Amino acid sequence: SGPTIGRAMVVNASQLSSYSQVKQFFLDKNVIKDGLLLHFVSSMISGFVTTVFSMPVDIVKTRIQNMKTIDGKPEYKGATDVFLRTVRKEGFFSLWKGFLPYYFRLGPHTVLTFIFIEQMNKMYATVVLKDASAGRGL
Repeated sequence: SGPTIGRAMVVNASQLSSYSQVKQFFLDKNVIKDGLLLHFVSSMISGFVTTVFSMPVDIVKTRIQNMKTIDGKPEYKGATDVFLRTVRKEGFFSLWKGFLPYYFRLGPHTVLTFIFIEQMNKMYATVVLKDASAGRGL
């Protein structure tokens, strides 16, 4: 469970922080007004950033989960061993093998997640708080 928890931490930290930062950057620079387009663009960029940061952790996690036991001994000693062996044998950029399929899965997931959250925040502000101007969420 350790590698899965580590991956979840990296995904959440990179996804939430990059979305908020990108969205705020666009708002501050008056590039895109607050709305669906801003949420879409910010979440696609967030999905890209999340893919870059989470793929190495995901590869390590997957290899640990799929490791074999050879003569009663596990194939790897731990996450660091997997990481170092992978880089040594396959090269540094092998940690991002399958980048596009991973992004094509994570990008839309991120878009749907953040658009849903933004719409829920807006609805909460207008219906519960009775404040239409407080609709800006994350």
